[in-house]
Amino acid sequence: MTLARTAFALAALLAVGACDSATEAPSPAPAPTVEPEAEPAASGTAENAQGGLALEGEGLRAFTAQGSARPLPFGMSQDMVLTAVSSLLGTETPAVTTNAECGAGPTQFAEYPNGLQLAFQDGAFAGWFLDEAGLTTADGVGVGTGLADLQSARVVEMIPDSTLGTEFSSGALGGFLSSDGPDARVESLYAGLTCFFR
Repeated sequence: MTLARTAFALAALLAVGACDSATEAPSPAPAPTVEPEAEPAASGTAENAQGGLALEGEGLRAFTAQGSARPLPFGMSQDMVLTAVSSLLGTETPAVTTNAECGAGPTQFAEYPNGLQLAFQDGAFAGWFLDEAGLTTADGVGVGTGLADLQSARVVEMIPDSTLGTEFSSGALGGFLSSDGPDARVESLYAGLTCFFR
């Protein structure tokens, strides 16, 4: 990330924070869920998360070059989240589309070139889905992570009889594995509102 882009992203985050506290009424959000985690994997750190973003079960977390972090939680304004994420990834804000068929009701989606899809309802950040390697959690879990590394980084529970594939959960974080074998790898991750047809 160039110095100019870092400065721009930091300025955007500070502006987002100022707008958030001055104009945005707090949105109701589900009670936070503590994700059960073991010791972080040695190779995974927030600093190597692509674009200064890390995945979380309660939303996303933005990191600056100076090492400070700011949460982008579910319930935050759609415009603020799109501005922050687009700035940190150094990309244009994607078009927002609506899927009226989601079980939770009409849902808006914005998809980035790196495989990150954000979901919104009623103008608020509601969920995310990732199906390409790059972004990770702060403890290094991302698309492509092997099952052994996943289980060493955090407590994992398999979801029995999932109609969508080999599905697992880890606190508020969910995902899918390539198989149920010991050499399985993470194929996708998600948190919050999804539009899966089970």
